[in-house]
Amino acid sequence: MKSSLLFGSLWGSGSGSLSLLCCSPALRSWHLPSLTSISLIMWNALYTAEKVIIRWTLLTEACYFGVQFLVVTATLAETGLMSLGILLLLVSRLLFVAISIYYYYQVGRRPKKA
Repeated sequence: MKSSLLFGSLWGSGSGSLSLLCCSPALRSWHLPSLTSISLIMWNALYTAEKVIIRWTLLTEACYFGVQFLVVTATLAETGLMSLGILLLLVSRLLFVAISIYYYYQVGRRPKKA
């Protein structure tokens, strides 16, 4: 596959509402650095047993998906485009936020004494 085709498929040079969503300047400016930061945080959290670090990692993940949800929603408000794929993307982001926050609170709970 040529590099221009790969770049076009990643950044949405094609037609359709999802391609317009991917071409948003807000997505391009923060996408790669934030993904790199989140991946490093998640990778380092795999090797720890401390609850505080695990909780901060889950909170970081919830914030990241929350910001993604807001950016996608703002882009949809600007363009006015809506499709089933974008709705599934928004629902998945909200689901990831809910799961991360649930585990955040579960890790922070004190165990019940028998």
